[in-house]
Amino acid sequence: MNSTFGISSREEKLRPSPEGFIPFNGTSLPRPGFDCELTDSLKRELKEAFISSVEKRMRGFERVGIMFSGGIDSALIAHVAKRFKSKLFLYSVGTEDSEDIRYAGRFAKELGLEAKQIILGEEEVINYYRRLQSLLDENDFMKLELAIPVFICTEQANKEGVSVMLTGSGAEELFAGYDRHLQCFLNGGDLRKMLHDELRALYSKDLKNAERVASLNHCELRYPFLDLDFIKVVTSIKPELNLSRSGEKKRILKTISIELGLPAEIAERPKKAMQYGSGIHKVLLQARRKNMVE
Repeated sequence: MNSTFGISSREEKLRPSPEGFIPFNGTSLPRPGFDCELTDSLKRELKEAFISSVEKRMRGFERVGIMFSGGIDSALIAHVAKRFKSKLFLYSVGTEDSEDIRYAGRFAKELGLEAKQIILGEEEVINYYRRLQSLLDENDFMKLELAIPVFICTEQANKEGVSVMLTGSGAEELFAGYDRHLQCFLNGGDLRKMLHDELRALYSKDLKNAERVASLNHCELRYPFLDLDFIKVVTSIKPELNLSRSGEKKRILKTISIELGLPAEIAERPKKAMQYGSGIHKVLLQARRKNMVE
């Protein structure tokens, strides 16, 4: 956390620092093996490591937020987080007709939880874009559209006394969740190098900016999928096992999620990237065509 964005050194010292919790920065990644089959023993290790990762990131906090889109990543975090004592606050952001808003409320109820749905009109999306453009001194369209849901969720969390937010970042890079991973696999490319390179670059490319945005609202982002012990287990397994010739992605994550008790309907939901699932990209693209945003 950076005092530049309004967080004092005293506040930083008051934050619990749970034993075994190491913030992810991309520089201390375990060496990937990428050569093991998905045995029952490895599935058990994956599940145990993920449960431990969630617990480490919640320990010491009475209130914990979760950025909840209704996709498998955030739903699994929420499902596992129910095991622990912290009060959970789920936040979903999107336009009224967006997929994330449509699914998040329903899937949260299936998990026995409640998601606070923050529904945005077109004018609100544009106003947030301009506001973040000024706050961050940033004009990169993609960075700004990604910043909007992070800012809104952490803004709401701050109002409710929540200072830690769990997100599903890293799941795509670990479990081959993007279309580019599938195309690499289908075309005989070097999927293992692609995934490892993306993991190494994830902090500088995406997470650093997201953390800067969250810090504007005195909130800290934490990433259960990016626990080093969990990464070590995931990257010991052949990444090709996540993909199928029929186009399926993230197969290993779906398997362990269902085994951990996540309803299959949630685990199997096709998930769009945050800016698309929330409807924010669509609004901003139209606004840019009308020269309403840069």
